[in-house]
Amino acid sequence: MSAVSRLRLYGDSGEQVTVAIDDSRIQTLGITPQQIVAQLASRNEIVPGGFVEVDGRQTLIRPQTEFRSLAEIANTPIVLSGGASVPLSSIAEVRLEVADPPLETAWIDGRQVVAVAVTVARNQTNVVQFGEQLRRFVDDIRDEFAPLTIEEMFFAPRYVSARLSELGQSLLLGIAIVGLVLLLIMGPRMGLMVALAVPLVTLSSLSLLAMGGGVLHQMAVAGMVIALGMLVDNAIVMVENIQWHIDQGASTVEAAVKSVVELAGPLGAATGTTLAVFVPMAISRGDTGDFTRAIPITIMIMLGMSYLFAILVTPLMSQVGLRPRRGGPRGRIAAAGRYIGTFSVRHGRWVVLVAAFLVLAAALGGRYIGREFFPDTDRRQMVVDVYYPEGTPIGLTTEFVTGLARELAQFEQSEAVFAFSGNSGPRFFYNLNENPSAPQVGRIVVNTRRIEDIQPLMDWVRAEAAERWPGVQIVARRLSQGPPAPAPVELRVVGQDRAELARHAEKLTAMLREIPGTVDVRHNLGIGIPSLTFEFNDAIADARGLSRRQLAQAMAQQTQGILIGHYRAGNDPVPIRLRSREGSRFPLDQLLAVNAYPAPHQGIPVMDTGHPAMEWQAAVIHHLDLEPVVTVYSELEPGFGYPEVYSEVARRLPELNLPAGVRVVPGGYQESSGEANTALFKTLPIGLILLLFFLLVQFNSFLRVAIILVTVPLAIPGVVPGLLLTGYSFGFTAMLGAITLVGIVVNNAILLIDAIDKHLDAGMSPAQAVVEAVARRTRPILLTVLTTVAGLLPLTFTSSTLWPPMAWSIISGLLAATILTLGVVPTLCYWLLKPTGRNAV
Repeated sequence: MSAVSRLRLYGDSGEQVTVAIDDSRIQTLGITPQQIVAQLASRNEIVPGGFVEVDGRQTLIRPQTEFRSLAEIANTPIVLSGGASVPLSSIAEVRLEVADPPLETAWIDGRQVVAVAVTVARNQTNVVQFGEQLRRFVDDIRDEFAPLTIEEMFFAPRYVSARLSELGQSLLLGIAIVGLVLLLIMGPRMGLMVALAVPLVTLSSLSLLAMGGGVLHQMAVAGMVIALGMLVDNAIVMVENIQWHIDQGASTVEAAVKSVVELAGPLGAATGTTLAVFVPMAISRGDTGDFTRAIPITIMIMLGMSYLFAILVTPLMSQVGLRPRRGGPRGRIAAAGRYIGTFSVRHGRWVVLVAAFLVLAAALGGRYIGREFFPDTDRRQMVVDVYYPEGTPIGLTTEFVTGLARELAQFEQSEAVFAFSGNSGPRFFYNLNENPSAPQVGRIVVNTRRIEDIQPLMDWVRAEAAERWPGVQIVARRLSQGPPAPAPVELRVVGQDRAELARHAEKLTAMLREIPGTVDVRHNLGIGIPSLTFEFNDAIADARGLSRRQLAQAMAQQTQGILIGHYRAGNDPVPIRLRSREGSRFPLDQLLAVNAYPAPHQGIPVMDTGHPAMEWQAAVIHHLDLEPVVTVYSELEPGFGYPEVYSEVARRLPELNLPAGVRVVPGGYQESSGEANTALFKTLPIGLILLLFFLLVQFNSFLRVAIILVTVPLAIPGVVPGLLLTGYSFGFTAMLGAITLVGIVVNNAILLIDAIDKHLDAGMSPAQAVVEAVARRTRPILLTVLTTVAGLLPLTFTSSTLWPPMAWSIISGLLAATILTLGVVPTLCYWLLKPTGRNAV
């Protein structure tokens, strides 16, 4: 299948040809293991025979110099020292078997399996279509593998399809709601003119995204949903302005031309400032920036297209669709706007004081909002990682993992249970960490029937782990969103003195266990592995005619075996190893009694040539920037966020009395969040410069720019209560929503100040200019707010945990900011602007 970029087998330890020799038999016959290895290797070499020319063609000559069957290996004559020969099968057992010990295993509901992990080319493949093709392919070949069966273990296209389908439904529902709002409030003619912008801009943006090599995934679709309410803003203002001129007696052509002349600048500035807000997110680097980049890029494309549509297409359609309204432009919304403007002029001090109080109160209330980096997923899956001490044989790990998997499968909440030993299995979720392959590592994945079933199973695993398996690290957790991290809380103890690192890592682990909210606290120090060290006495070995290599091979031959070559009868070469019958299970107390052979019939025990010593040594030494490091990890209890834990760690860190040269470096979500924020703040000046540029080009006045920027914090009184009332934490996606708010709020201020300036230029007093501008701009501002809210509402009800916090932060912040902007901006303009045109201040 051309879309496949990589295949990986799990649970397949491979095969090997084992030549299990009988030590007593070969000693009696007077032949050494080295001689057997040499004779077998000489009969299993690939030796090219060259080629000859026959009838003008080159004909290859292929001597059969390698083993072609197990029988051929078993029947290989082994020449003895006296010149006679015996078949290999008379002194050794030859068998094709699974590599012993196995490197890894995989299990489905208690049945041992081999799993095939299929990876497709990134950003080049329609994953959903590929999934359908793969299922058809498997159905076609299923009978060829009978009586073996082929079953799905993890199937990512199903989740991709469900997520895109849900977001697609949100997009369509948002389009329908936005269209309905426009038709109800603006009327059929004006509403239709604006509503047509939605499909036209969306399709045009999709085409542009595709031409640029973009991929339609959940981030891109989410960006489209977010932009949905904003993309009609320009069209609303343009249609409202054209209709106003028509109601004043202008022809449709004159109204369209006047509106384009009047609004090309303000709408361009408004669109430019919104684009400037998203530029830092689009160009920020790092894992988080890469993860979310499609959101700002999609929004920027759609907003840019909406501006072009409003300036070039909407005026043309309005000439056909718009007609004079009866009764003129006045109505309830205009009357409400006039009242707001009048109130702001007469009671401006109270307006500003109330707004300042609300901003301050909301900022203080922000401490009660939970903090997180990215939320857990909505997938019905639990992951249980198992870590035995280093040096644990894979057989023990497999026995434990399969036993725990059987117990988990007995719960009614469990739908399917998968287990892996020797590694952590396939990376079936985008931010799932893969542990290094090792015999002491295992992983269990449980598919539950409901998402609510995960927590009880996690609680059971933790309780059983503490009571029954205190010597095993068992970490149960949900899948989480965002860039991958080994654990939410990660503290690295760094320094050169490994003994000091170990001591203070233990102290830090004990301290972390005392902090509320932490669970499954562990570190990666390990206890090391036992090591049998053998110091050779070269004088004795030389006197016996033995080299260090011969002595080492004598021990290796009894355990892991000596590689003879490869058996190539199948598709893949299989190693041929000469070893004892026990292999890795050879008794340690007998290992030093094995013989090394300087010559036939001259077996010399290895122990006679040196001194053994048993000691412990570190299995792995971790480094951070070339310095030794020990890392302490912790998961989080429900209801706790990583900032709470890290702040408590920072408060109690002096209790450790760290010596000079030893320091604690935060990792986990703290590091990832810090890197994401740092990357965003590094690019923030670019966005700010662009925002100021568009504002100064439009208004040529620092005073007006300052008034516009005052509206930015007016969103805080909405964001904080919105998240508190809905129960969502302030994470990275909620922060993206708050950043998005800046562009929307600034747009409203631009429209108000532009209208006030026009009335001032017409000779009105500041009070009259403010009242008339608010009366005229309230309707389009409220319409843009309503359409933005309407477009985002479907996101608040999605099953995904990523989008509701962002949607609610935008909705609640926008509602509050709009109300305050309609009061604060007119007040400040009344106080500060003079009827002298737009001279720079």
